[in-house]
Amino acid sequence: MTIFSAFTSSWRRLLPGAFLALAGLATASCEKEPFDDHYQVAAEPGFATIATLSSTKYAPGETVPLIVAYNPSDDLKDITVFQVVNRQDSAVVGTYPANGQLNQSSQNFTQQVPYVVPTTLANKTPVRVDVTMNFANGGKRMRRFTYTVAATPTLKFGTTPATYRNGLTATAQAEGDIIGYSLVINEGGIGVLPTPPATSTATLFKNVDSLAYGYRNAAGQSFRLGVVAAPSNGAATNRTVDVRVPVRTAGTAIQFVFVAFAQTQTTTIISAPITVAQPTAFASLKTGRVSFGSSSSPDSLAFNLRTALNEPAANPVTAKDLLVSGISGGTVSLSAANGTRYYKVPAATLATGFYNTATANTVGNLLYQNATANLADLGTVAVNDVYAVRVRGTGEMMLLRITGVKPSTAGSTGRVKFEYRTL
Repeated sequence: MTIFSAFTSSWRRLLPGAFLALAGLATASCEKEPFDDHYQVAAEPGFATIATLSSTKYAPGETVPLIVAYNPSDDLKDITVFQVVNRQDSAVVGTYPANGQLNQSSQNFTQQVPYVVPTTLANKTPVRVDVTMNFANGGKRMRRFTYTVAATPTLKFGTTPATYRNGLTATAQAEGDIIGYSLVINEGGIGVLPTPPATSTATLFKNVDSLAYGYRNAAGQSFRLGVVAAPSNGAATNRTVDVRVPVRTAGTAIQFVFVAFAQTQTTTIISAPITVAQPTAFASLKTGRVSFGSSSSPDSLAFNLRTALNEPAANPVTAKDLLVSGISGGTVSLSAANGTRYYKVPAATLATGFYNTATANTVGNLLYQNATANLADLGTVAVNDVYAVRVRGTGEMMLLRITGVKPSTAGSTGRVKFEYRTL
């Protein structure tokens, strides 16, 4: 099932099993409603209900799913649909002979009643719909729902449509990489009318019930990846959705598809194509060390990962990516004086051979996924600790491993040695 068919059918499941595609709207007449809001039911016919989608907003031209249910013994003759627009224009928009089908689970008759929002209605127009069941014994039963005319949701990409979370370029995205797509839902719109006497000139939009996303391959086949529930109540909303480049797409061109669902309507946008690349390997292995202790040089305390040299003490802190920040007994703590931050790779991940096999793509993804809570200074270090490194708050990443720790005792010179992989 494609991303489109999987979600287009989802709203139907909200209604009883007898629901099928609704027929077209019957030609409207000018017949006035024969009953006021408080008419009396003659010869009480018994049970009768209607079922609609739980919404107070519908768009011009939209078919409102509507089902009438009644007892088999009620001898229903026909069903009349009456519409009142803006508390002024009223008309019978259709009369439909009773032809309900028996619902085995409820043992009631259910019948689909067509109702389509008039295409001529202006945004924000209030509408009342009365559905009257007319029985053979002269009895009547009326059920009512109201709605406000609202626009079909809009969907567009933001000013920067895609952000590549691994810090690499668009042409370096590989399977498993994460791309953040910036989406604008209902640009400039509102989701709720202001309380009178206040007014708004902004467009009233329908709620977006869900935002589905997936991808389309070069053959035009679409595949679902995920869904965001209730991303907008109709008001203008900016939303960034992270998508993963799917597996088994290397070397092919794909496009990401985003579909906003609003009851029976959908709005779709498609990203620019990307050609899925092979992962980017780290190009070089560099080594470095920092020294500390009363007999060590002050210029050996800090290290510049970009130049692969110790950074003199007199230099600005902006280039000091790693420095000795604490010595306690036999332990050494390292930190950064600039925006460089580290994520300590868990032992379980290292056990898979991560240090030797990791690419710039996997390290970039690891840094992004742990940026909120886990990027920090190195802290106390030990031999074979491995850190993913984001250099100075940029998209540049490295992978660093501690290769030696020599404590400073009795004033002797201590050292921390390390190696790191870079692009």
